Amino acid sequence: MVLAEIGTHGVLDARLGGYRDGERSLAYPLACSTGPGDLVIADRGFWSVEFAHVFTMAGADLLVRLQSNHLGTAQEELPDGSYLSMARPGKEVRLKAAREGRMLPRHVIYRVITFTKGDRVAYLGTTLLDSAQYPAAELVALYRERWEIELAFDEIKNHLGPSGPIRSRTPEGVRQDLWAYLAVHHTIRRFAHTAALARPAVDADRVSYLKCVRIIRRSIPSQLGATTAKLARSLTEAGWEARSRLLPVRRNRDCPRAIKKPNRWPVLRTRARGGTVQPGRWAHNPTSKAKSSRRAGRPALKGRLAASPP
Repeated sequence: MVLAEIGTHGVLDARLGGYRDGERSLAYPLACSTGPGDLVIADRGFWSVEFAHVFTMAGADLLVRLQSNHLGTAQEELPDGSYLSMARPGKEVRLKAAREGRMLPRHVIYRVITFTKGDRVAYLGTTLLDSAQYPAAELVALYRERWEIELAFDEIKNHLGPSGPIRSRTPEGVRQDLWAYLAVHHTIRRFAHTAALARPAVDADRVSYLKCVRIIRRSIPSQLGATTAKLARSLTEAGWEARSRLLPVRRNRDCPRAIKKPNRWPVLRTRARGGTVQPGRWAHNPTSKAKSSRRAGRPALKGRLAASPP
C-alpha cells in the first residue's frame, strides 16, 4: 500500500504486508504521514467510519469513491447538488475496536457528491463540507487525477524494477528490495521535480521520467571521486538536459473497468487428488463433464496405444 503525491508521483510512505493483509488495514498506518492541508484521494472500497476517523484525526481531508451501500443517512441538501450525510460504525466494528483498545466516534458527518460516469451514476465521499469553498464539480475533476498513482506504479515496475519476479527468495529480502526500489524512485522523482521548478517553472509531469532515469544511470559512474563543486555543476547540467525536451500537456484519460478478453486458445487443466490425476477441464468451459478424448498426464497417440514407461 503506497501513499504518493499526485503532482510529482513521489512516494511519501508505504506499508508492506503479507498474503492475508487487506488493503484497508495497510492504509490505516499511512495516516501518520499526512497532516493539515493534505487531501487524500482513494478509490472505492476504502471508505468506512474508522477510515475517515483515522485520517481526519491526523488533520487530513478525504475524497474517496463510495459504494452504493456507504451513502449513509442524508442530513442536509447543499446548493451545488451534494448533501451532508451521517454514518455510524456497525456493532461488529465497535466490538472489534473495543477489544483492540481503539476508540471510534459515535458517528461521522461527511459530504456525498453524485456524478455520472458514462451511463452510470457514481458517488464521492469527502470531509470537505463547505460547498461554496469546494464546489462539487471541482472535486469530481480532482478525483480523476487519482489515476496518476497508476503511472507511478508503472514507473517503479517497468522502468526501474526488474519487470518480473524479484530476485530475493526470502520475505526479508523481498522487503529490502521493495524499499530500495521505492527509495530510488523517490530520488528520481525529486530530481525531476527540481528540474521542473527551474524558471520558467512547468508541471512536473511534463519532465520525462524515463529520460531522468537514463541521465542518472549514465552520470553515476563518471561522478566517482568527484568534488562537491563538480557534483553541483553536474546536477545543474543534468537538470537542463531533463528539461531540453518536455512532454506535451497531459490529456484527459478515461479507462473503463472491463473484463479482459479471454485467451482464444483453451488450456487443459489437470487436478491432482490423493495421488491420482483426474481428467482435466477446459479453462473457459464451465461444464464439469470430463473430456473422454483427453487423458491428463499421458500423451494420446493416434492409431495405437501409448506405451507405458517400464
